[in-house]
Amino acid sequence: MLVVFGASSNALTYAYPYIMIYLIGTIPSMISIGMNPFINAQGYSTIGMLSVAIGAVANLLLDPLFIFVLGFGVQGAAIATILSQTLSAAFVLFFLTRKSELKVRFLRKNEISQCTAYAKDIVSLGSAGFIMQLTNSLVTICCNNVLSVAGGDIYISVMTIVSSVRQLVETPLHAINEGASPILSYNYGARRPKHVRKSVAVMSVIVLIYTAVTWSMIILIPEFLIRIFSSDTVLLKDAVIALKQYFAAFIFMDLQYIGQTVFKSLNKKKFAIFFSLLRKVFIVVPLTYLMPYALHMGTKGVFLAEPVSNVIGGSICFVTMLCTVLPELKKMEK
Repeated sequence: MLVVFGASSNALTYAYPYIMIYLIGTIPSMISIGMNPFINAQGYSTIGMLSVAIGAVANLLLDPLFIFVLGFGVQGAAIATILSQTLSAAFVLFFLTRKSELKVRFLRKNEISQCTAYAKDIVSLGSAGFIMQLTNSLVTICCNNVLSVAGGDIYISVMTIVSSVRQLVETPLHAINEGASPILSYNYGARRPKHVRKSVAVMSVIVLIYTAVTWSMIILIPEFLIRIFSSDTVLLKDAVIALKQYFAAFIFMDLQYIGQTVFKSLNKKKFAIFFSLLRKVFIVVPLTYLMPYALHMGTKGVFLAEPVSNVIGGSICFVTMLCTVLPELKKMEK
């Protein structure tokens, strides 16, 4: 699995011992991340945030202890991670079983048949998000494999830094869209088209303002963002260029986020899945191979595939959303 994701023989020396320990923490990780929404859904947003913060702070404290003080190296990082995840999972379970208004418990045998319809709805609604995450992994595999040939281990490290910066700047975007989703869903279900349009407008303005600020930081102070994840001066020069190339059309990513959030919130799963596949599978993946090899752009082509896909995929997704959702809301209003 590590080789498929682009790990070289040198990288396997560190990656293999890390992942073999990290996998032990799979169940605590799924509990802490997967059950956290049950806290937020009941209105305990501060507790939900605290459950995440507990794991993050514990990891920050335990990492230097296990890596440097106890001398466990990369294995120490994995141990610190699973201990932090276990602590976060324990907090989530304690709150949901003891303190929350609606408490979590195991299903009884006679209740399983009653939950079949709910299970189908959950899987159906979650399929769009699943496809989005799956296609992200597919793109990572393709990028790392091309970069390992075109640029070697150093460019895989560069892509890791770029991906880390992307995760950093996209997390608030994801949070804004997730926060708007239940408001859109509620008002659409309550047949309040004016409130749906207003929610989309407010969400879009917040997203665009945030993106403008973060995009300016990426262009003006890329070194600062890169040094958050690596102090290697050898990587810095290549990472700065790659970061600017990768985020060249970041503003168009907003169009994809807004469109897919609206489609998902309004239960238009087919649209959400299609546009996720369109941008990632049918645009990014072919360009990742076409631009470095057919167009002879080398590693530059791998990083430029993302902005090209943002422009094409994001624009099509947003325009389709406007052409399908707005007429429906007008009809509903009449």
